[in-house]
Amino acid sequence: MELYKYCPMCKKNLKKSFVDGLNRFRCVSCGWIDYRNPVPVAACLVVNNKKELLLVKRSIAPSIGHWALPGGYIELKETPQKAGIRELYEETGLKGSPNRMVGVELQKSKIYGFVLVVGVELTTTRYNTVPGDDASDAKFISFKKLPKIPFLSHRKLIEAYRLMLK
Repeated sequence: MELYKYCPMCKKNLKKSFVDGLNRFRCVSCGWIDYRNPVPVAACLVVNNKKELLLVKRSIAPSIGHWALPGGYIELKETPQKAGIRELYEETGLKGSPNRMVGVELQKSKIYGFVLVVGVELTTTRYNTVPGDDASDAKFISFKKLPKIPFLSHRKLIEAYRLMLK
């Protein structure tokens, strides 16, 4: 994530200061503080009637060609549930309905510093996937045969979800 060189409010210099327990950049003129917050992401957890988990093969960085949970960035004025519904449809062609929250995980990101991954369980009545948007493939896979998942946050959410299903 790119660091500010000047205050985005008044264009004056920034100086490192100890604020709220961390070193942060603060404007020497207006006092604006550069709080670095994680970017929110929704991750969809969907199972079919055979209790297989839906995964997508990523067609964009990071981790192109690897399997992961469908999901993406939560837009302004969008709840994690609504983001999950939108991302599920964009990446798999499936229409989903929100059910339970599965968990929240923090994941390091090369672009944003950190992302806050919110796991949302979605249900669907149709299981024929059509990969799209950021996915080159989408399919339901047995929990016993899951491929290597590159994102630690997804692995933790999958494990939490697997335990919820028991």
